[in-house]
Parts: sequence; structure tokens; C-alpha cells
Amino acid sequence: MPRILVLDLDGVVVRGHPGGGRWDKHLERDLGIPPDRLQAHFFKPHWPRIVTGTVDMMEVLHAVWPALGAPAAPEDLVAYWFAADSRIDPDVLAAVAAWRGAGRRAFLATVQEHRRARYLMHDLNLVAHFDAMLYSADLGAAKPDPAFYTRAQARLPAASPGEVIFLDDQSANVEAARAFGWRARPYTAIADLHAALAEP
Repeated sequence: MPRILVLDLDGVVVRGHPGGGRWDKHLERDLGIPPDRLQAHFFKPHWPRIVTGTVDMMEVLHAVWPALGAPAAPEDLVAYWFAADSRIDPDVLAAVAAWRGAGRRAFLATVQEHRRARYLMHDLNLVAHFDAMLYSADLGAAKPDPAFYTRAQARLPAASPGEVIFLDDQSANVEAARAFGWRARPYTAIADLHAALAEP
């Protein structure tokens, strides 16, 4: 019998820009930074180390900032990004509330760096909806690395992997979670969550 619900964050609980679509869809218009340039100079070369806590995001941003050629400051980009990637799905929160209302626990398991993890939990108040966030920079490993699931499991209340329901929108993460022993399912829409919670 499942006892613990674990959800991925981006693509499940958070669905991108409040107006729909990617968070960076107006980035060049608003901050003068082409998204492809940001990907080439920041995300692609540095993100894996940032989200596993190896390097500090702001230190990296300040180092690459001249290559972005932006009139804004790195802090402006981070504030813009966090606000633009913040559309929370109320249907998911309602399902989580019903699950927790029956006395069960719910957690987030996500690839995040420290600042956005704090923003999501406290500024967006996800702390009111989930028992904790298990995130890569804190765990020192990112999905789908098996170490992520091992370390996340160690943070959960006493339960076997088979008592954990897990949903993620990335197939590699679902497969890795299944290999670890979680009851993992792919997520594309709220119906997937309802189906997972209805299983005996």
C-alpha cells in the first residue's frame, strides 16, 4: 500500500510561464538576452555543476555575464527567471491536498539549485502544500543518477521504496525511479496523478 507521494516539480507542479509557454519566451524583449545565448554560455556548460551544488549559480552568472552582453544585472535575470517560471497547477495542489488530508505525506523531488528551491518553497508557498523538497543541489546528485533516488529515499519517513508513488514528466527519470524500486509513472496531465493515487 503506498504511503508517500513524491512529485517532480517543473513540468508537474510548476508548468512554466504564468501566461503559458517557456519562461524565457520574452527574455530578449524584456532583458536584452537572447535565450540561445543564455543556453550556450550559462545553462549548457555550467548547469550540471550548479544543480548538484558543486558551484554557486551567482558566481557563475557574474563570470559569464560579459558574454551575454546584457544591459541588466545578473540579479535582474534571476528575479525575472524565477517570476516567469512560476505557474503552479492548482489541480495538482488539490490532488496533493486530498492525499495529505487522509494523513499521508507528500514531497517534491526535483533538480534545482539552492536559490530557486528556496523561492519555490517560501516565496511561492509550496511549503504549505508539501512536507519537504528533496532537491539535487542539496542531495549532491541530479535525476536520473541513481544516487539521487538513494539519497532522496534516505530523507523520506520510514518506508520501503515500494511504498513511494512517484510522477515525473521525463521518461529517463521515471525509468531510473522504477529501477530503484519506487512506483514511478510518467506525468503528462492531471489524469495521470489521479490514476496513480487511485491504485491500491
